[in-house]
Amino acid sequence: MIRDERGQWIILAGFTISISLAILIVLLNLSFMSGYHSSQAQIEFPMYELRELYDETEIVVNTAAMNVNYTNDPSDDPIADADVVNDTMMNFGNFLSQLYAYHGQLVQVSVNTTTNNTGSLNITRVVVSLAFDDGVTQYTEHLESER
Repeated sequence: MIRDERGQWIILAGFTISISLAILIVLLNLSFMSGYHSSQAQIEFPMYELRELYDETEIVVNTAAMNVNYTNDPSDDPIADADVVNDTMMNFGNFLSQLYAYHGQLVQVSVNTTTNNTGSLNITRVVVSLAFDDGVTQYTEHLESER
């Protein structure tokens, strides 16, 4: 009886190559999925919404502070000046909250205003805190304006 065992080595080599290819495919798949998730995280970040929120809030803060300083006499009550800015910013904050709520996002605006009238110089300092949350990204920004 002749025993020919060369076929067993061919089958063993085939199994080894197929298992190696399966492991290689799994590793490549993990690599591709990792890259995909990294790119999705970058795409999902609400960069434009945050930039727009910051820019619009800064414009409104500066405009409100300048309007109070340019339209009021320095001898006017500084508390009333601060109230005007606070009311303007609270109305703006309520508007932003409603607008972003339509898109499923939460925006909160907090305002702290101090006005200093010395002689003929009006200085209004406004500190605004913006909080943004869209369920994935939570972001807080503090803006300061001194006019």
